[in-house]
Amino acid sequence: MKRQKILLYNPVAVFYDMPLALLAIGSILDQKKYEVIIVDGRIEEDPIKVIKEHINEALCFGVTSLTGRPIRNALDITQAVRSLRQDIPIIWGGWHTSLFPEQTLKDELCIDVTVQGQGEDTFKDLVETYESDKDLSKVKGICYRNNTGDIIKNPPRTIVKMDAFAEVNYDLIDVEKYFEKKGRRQLDYISSTGCFFRCSFCADPFVYNRKWTAISPEIMVNKLEELYNKYKFTDVNLQDETYFTYRDRVIEISLLIIKKKLKFTWAATMRADQGSRLTLEDFKICKDSDCAVY
Repeated sequence: MKRQKILLYNPVAVFYDMPLALLAIGSILDQKKYEVIIVDGRIEEDPIKVIKEHINEALCFGVTSLTGRPIRNALDITQAVRSLRQDIPIIWGGWHTSLFPEQTLKDELCIDVTVQGQGEDTFKDLVETYESDKDLSKVKGICYRNNTGDIIKNPPRTIVKMDAFAEVNYDLIDVEKYFEKKGRRQLDYISSTGCFFRCSFCADPFVYNRKWTAISPEIMVNKLEELYNKYKFTDVNLQDETYFTYRDRVIEISLLIIKKKLKFTWAATMRADQGSRLTLEDFKICKDSDCAVY
């Protein structure tokens, strides 16, 4: 059986982090039914050329959006895709559409759907809805334009425990190309979603309503071990908003890394008050597990 193509795009930006959002939504789909193609504007010399190779067979086109400079490239590519194929559903997700779900659709007629918050289950529902030609009204966590041009915002989707999701499939991208662009063998990884705090400068409290969920320590370290054996990276860049939310989880992860003798450095974000609650022994354990010191 021929697989349906799912075409995803990561816009041009000044950094070369791996497209974890697209990897997450691509990995949750049944790989036997769907062929997920991630096109990264930072990696491909001619992303439109690659998109043209798949656009006519694609079920939908998805874009991850970040407020700021990447929006310009995201729009350029989206408008090009619309000109190539008028009937393809175009979905935008990410931080920008989580903050501006309706405004994005008002501003850009080439976008059909915006996704808010955690996108894995939402994107899976969207793909299955498009495949079966069903109505979008039942898909939680989206904003969309209906047949009469009205913008509809569906009920939100509650945050799901990260252990419930399929493992992220890094084979959906060429990992070596990201190592090359970074100039180091650094793997990007996210082990938690959300944040309990309410900093006024941050989108997180608005998007996730001050909720937080994380991958269990044993599952996380087992996965890192598997990825380490496969890709031979030397450093892990933890993309969590607040990795040090729970001291016991951080220490358990560090002890498991030490136990497994995994030889890579790692770095993560920490609030000052979280750091103040760690003891010198806690810091030593993190250091012994090769937490990077900058």
